Amino acid sequence: MRIKTTALLLSAILPLSVWAMPEQGQQKQQNMQSQQGMQGQQGMQKQSAEQKQKNTKWRQDKMQKRQAAWFERLELTPVQREAFQAEMQEHRAQQQKARTAHHDKLRALLNDEQRVTFDQEMEQMQERMQNYMQKSDKSSRSGQDKRAQRANTAQ
Repeated sequence: MRIKTTALLLSAILPLSVWAMPEQGQQKQQNMQSQQGMQGQQGMQKQSAEQKQKNTKWRQDKMQKRQAAWFERLELTPVQREAFQAEMQEHRAQQQKARTAHHDKLRALLNDEQRVTFDQEMEQMQERMQNYMQKSDKSSRSGQDKRAQRANTAQ
């Protein structure tokens, strides 16, 4: 019982010891942490640039496969495929322009420090969306297999 009480007391007091540190000690510790963070980020940025290129290529390939499977399910003629693709590309371009204009308006409202944070969070959001899209990829269940499954369940 004494050991538990002592452990609880120490765990409650430990966070308070930060306030007891002299200001210089706190600043040195923060500087060391920020330097370590910068070095780690630089190495990660080099890796992430290569990783982003690979991910972009992978995503484009997956998107093309999903689109081809979709066109197969719709049983589009070659003329319809071209028109469909052109319309989809035009719509994506319009969406991207609108998104960029919206982000530019939001950034204009912020000061320099806020813009840095905004840009970082927008980048994180993009990564989360890409990760989500990769996890929820359903291309393996599309096309002929799905039609066959529907036909089997209907019988």
